[in-house]
Order: sequence, then C-alpha cells, then structure tokens
Amino acid sequence: MRSRVLLVDSDPEGLASLAPFLARHDLEVLQATSVREMDQVLSKTEVDAVILDLMRPGERGLAVCGKLREHPSAPAVIVVSAVADEADIVVGLEIGADDYVAKPCRPRELLARLRAVLRRRGEAVSLIRDLARAESYRFEGWRLNAATHQLFDPNERSIDLSPAEFNLLRVLVAKPLAVVPRGELAPGRPGGEARDFQINVAMSRLRRKLARAEGGAGLIRTVRHAGYLFTVPVERVSGL
Repeated sequence: MRSRVLLVDSDPEGLASLAPFLARHDLEVLQATSVREMDQVLSKTEVDAVILDLMRPGERGLAVCGKLREHPSAPAVIVVSAVADEADIVVGLEIGADDYVAKPCRPRELLARLRAVLRRRGEAVSLIRDLARAESYRFEGWRLNAATHQLFDPNERSIDLSPAEFNLLRVLVAKPLAVVPRGELAPGRPGGEARDFQINVAMSRLRRKLARAEGGAGLIRTVRHAGYLFTVPVERVSGL
C-alpha cells in the first residue's frame, strides 16, 4: 500500500515541480495551497505525512505544525523553510516537526528524509500496538502506562508527553540503573548530527517535565561520552 503525502505550499510552482517527482517514487500525493485547503483535505482523508512550507501568507507555519500534531491521526511532519537558523529549527522540532529541511532543498534529499520519517511513523504505530499488550512501569511513585502513553507523577497529576519524549522515557525505564547508549534511544533514525540534535531537544523537554514534580529532576542522569542512566529501580506491572 502506497504512503499518502500532503504537500502544503502557497507556491503553485513548488507544488507543480515536487508533486510529480514524489508520485514517480510510489507515493500518493495530495496538494494544498493554504491552511484552509489543508484542513479540508484532512477532514476527508487520512495522510501518512505532511510536507509543510513555512514561508506562506496567513496562519503562521509553526502554529499549523502544532495543529497537525493534535490531529486525531497525527501524520508525520516535515517542515521546509528558507529560515534555517538554529533557533527556528529548535522551535520547529519542539512544536512537533519530525524533520526540518532548509531551502533550497534537493528533491532527492527531501525524498530520503520523507522515507525516513514514514519508516519511523510505521515503527511507532507498530510500537503502540505492541505496547497495548506490554507491561507498564512504576518508579518512585510515578506511573508510566505503556499502552496509553500516559505518565503520572507521585501526586497523580498527568504529565503530557510527546511521542519522542515518551519513546525516550520508555527505553530508559526498560533498562533502569544501566547506561543506555544514545544510539539505542532512536534506533530508527539516521545517524549523525541531525539525530543527535533531535534527541537533545526531546531529552531536554522530557527532563523539564519530570522536574516539575519533586524528585523528578534526578531521574535521568547524563553519563558523559556514554549515554543516559535512569537512576531509580523500576517495577514492571500489568493493568495500569
């Protein structure tokens, strides 16, 4: 079954050149030139990924990215932008983009990145299905429900986690009191600086959320040049 991709770009020329290229590589391509058109497409059709050009009039692109993350069948999101300084990349990744590509981008590079995020999305869907049958975890009064991606602090307050943050925590609690190499934190991602950068962003956000509860700041420790350590014992349980 072919993956379905939605291109959102106010530039008709950009759509005209990119859409046929992606279609030739066994992808079903839909197009939208505005946020309104994007919403109309998504109200009728489920897509696997959205390629979102931020340099558009109207609603700000980063807000649109956040809206896509809240969609019931949240697609993977690749942000394409002529603005490529580090601050903008961080904001894009923090608000939920799976990848960030600077303009001008080569079609084959964009295709490779798209295939990578689609592969990760497929792995995430499989992981969610597996977790529905998996054990969940307790540690220091916290509860992590593997089936629903819910985390509760010792005061029973729910901590909202993004998919990337949940995956990091799940890997760490599955191997408590042991150093987990960085390569194990995102096994489906291509290597190099881009992957490390995304891990850093997700880890930073996860630690901030944990630190909101007493004792949460010390749950994850960085082991220099080695990886990360979950510092407390973890109990595997069922039916949380």
